[in-house]
Amino acid sequence: MSSDRLSDLPDPLLTQILSHLPIIDSVKTSVLSKRWESLWLTVSTLDLNDRDIAPPYKKLFATFIDSFLDHNFESPLLQSLKIKYDECNVNLFPISEWIATAVDLRGIHHLDVEIQNPMHVVDFTPASVYKSKTLVSLKLSHVRVRNLMEVVSLPCLRLMSLENVCYGTPLGKEGDLCVEKLISGCPVLEDLELVRKCDDMVKTLRVRSQSLKMFRLEFRSGMGGGVEIDAPGLEYMSFKDCQSDRIVVKNLNSLVKIDVDSGFNVKFGDSEDLIKSDTIRDFFTGVSSVRQMIISQPTLEILYRYSELVPVAEFQRLYHLQAAFSTSSLQLLPAFLESCPNLKSLVLDFSVSAESEQINLTNVPRCLTSTLECVEINKLITKEETGIKLVNYFLENAAVLKKLSVSFTDSPMADEDLDTYKELLTSTKRSRICQVFIS
Repeated sequence: MSSDRLSDLPDPLLTQILSHLPIIDSVKTSVLSKRWESLWLTVSTLDLNDRDIAPPYKKLFATFIDSFLDHNFESPLLQSLKIKYDECNVNLFPISEWIATAVDLRGIHHLDVEIQNPMHVVDFTPASVYKSKTLVSLKLSHVRVRNLMEVVSLPCLRLMSLENVCYGTPLGKEGDLCVEKLISGCPVLEDLELVRKCDDMVKTLRVRSQSLKMFRLEFRSGMGGGVEIDAPGLEYMSFKDCQSDRIVVKNLNSLVKIDVDSGFNVKFGDSEDLIKSDTIRDFFTGVSSVRQMIISQPTLEILYRYSELVPVAEFQRLYHLQAAFSTSSLQLLPAFLESCPNLKSLVLDFSVSAESEQINLTNVPRCLTSTLECVEINKLITKEETGIKLVNYFLENAAVLKKLSVSFTDSPMADEDLDTYKELLTSTKRSRICQVFIS
């Protein structure tokens, strides 16, 4: 006689299994037997996606969710509520009431709300969300954070993600204050992600936090404005803001790693070169204590353009650098490396630009003669002269180099060509212990 091994499991374990399923699938298990009839009501995670429900059953499904949220407030706390829905269905579900119940009565820890295919920015988050004593993470996407007239108090919130959110009222000017209050009302916030949209109603974004450790900012299209970052405990920052005209960073002495991909809102032909140069200089000076850096090709192109006006900041503590250099900005490489006197590891993503300049790699920065041990050069093109010159530049000048790795984007070379190329690259090695790897 075969046994039902799943039913042999204790209720708490079955409930944990159901918590990993979309709620629509959890509800379906209620027809299995009398024992399963109300197990779904005790799951700790509620994952709602209105695309999972056929249109004729949406109203019926709403009654199931009402039953779930009203069921047994003495049961274990609701850990997570995740809601995804199309804006066209916003009137079919009492989203605001569900969130309020989860926050006020079920002690929710994690709230994730996303509007799919948004045509307008919807305001539905109840005020109690911003006074929750239990929320640990808050993720909002394509919604409006209303005018926060009262004090924001989220004493347990450690992670906040705001993607394409509008702040304040459509005709108001409260956007700046709204974001400030959100961040300042989270005394233990450690991880903050802001993906801004062009019409988010924020003129100057101010990120001030004593507790923040990780910050990711993306602002690809918009109307300019400013950003101010003051976070003494910040350890990681991803800065992908191409729109802000005014950028202020301060008290970032704890910064360990930064990922920079910004054009600093530079428009070619801009008459404000001196102002832009000050912004660029102050930004890199403000993050100069970093130990690991990733820097994009557009950012390096801007640095190269302003190199005569902006001396490269000194990165005394930097030991790992990943940079995307093109042939048009490669002339900046020695000067940039000169600002990294203790660099040990370098990754270069190389590309050939349409307007290449004559490359003269003669200056030898301090790190090449004393600290640089590992170099990786990617995306080379076979027999392209500038790439070969770049590789030989490191082989001929890096005195303590231990490993040089080279990879190509085009088709693999034949074995005889590979041996010839490897012999060419290793014929003038300054470091006797350097190993060359070609792929």
